[in-house]
Amino acid sequence: MAALLLADDLFLCSCDDSTGRSRLSERATGLGLASAVIGELLLLDKVGIQHGEITVLDDHPPSDPLAHSVLDQLHRERDVRAVRAWLRYLSRDVHELVGQRLVRSGHVRPVRARWRIRARVVYQPVDVNAAAWPAARLATRLIGRQPLDDHDLLLAGLALAIGLEPHILIDTSVKTRQHLRHLLGDVPPSFRALMAETEAAVGDAVLSARG
Repeated sequence: MAALLLADDLFLCSCDDSTGRSRLSERATGLGLASAVIGELLLLDKVGIQHGEITVLDDHPPSDPLAHSVLDQLHRERDVRAVRAWLRYLSRDVHELVGQRLVRSGHVRPVRARWRIRARVVYQPVDVNAAAWPAARLATRLIGRQPLDDHDLLLAGLALAIGLEPHILIDTSVKTRQHLRHLLGDVPPSFRALMAETEAAVGDAVLSARG
């Protein structure tokens, strides 16, 4: 399977392989995808995260237009450094932006569907097997105790942070889940900080919805 960018993989993990409907709440999915786009910049060493704040390390534009746009925003608004603030801001339209990126790469197609009481665009996978591949890849590597590269470590950590673990590690043993947590305990500090901020942002969203 051709490699996808981090937010693309998380997008496919977060939606049903056949219908494209989200497995999580709209808020949790948006925050996760926002975090994954920032994660793409982390993987390129364009930004760093420490003590809940994000810093631009290299403002040379990456090749992907979405990552380029987010890096430009981070550079322009250098006074706004709180990761959680950026997650909330980016989460407003990141689902559509990542969805359209997947449309351009031929992985999904936009379908208008009725969801609860309103109609909305759902990004339906073109190939069920391709859509299932990111989650299957993670599960297979974790079950086999295979090493995870930085991309998959971040993917697994962000999936855990937004509540996707039951969908990715379905029917896996407790030891497999423990192995994942062991791996995540040794990730670079910037990765760990992004995962923690993402989990906290999702928690804030849940509390806000209940209030």
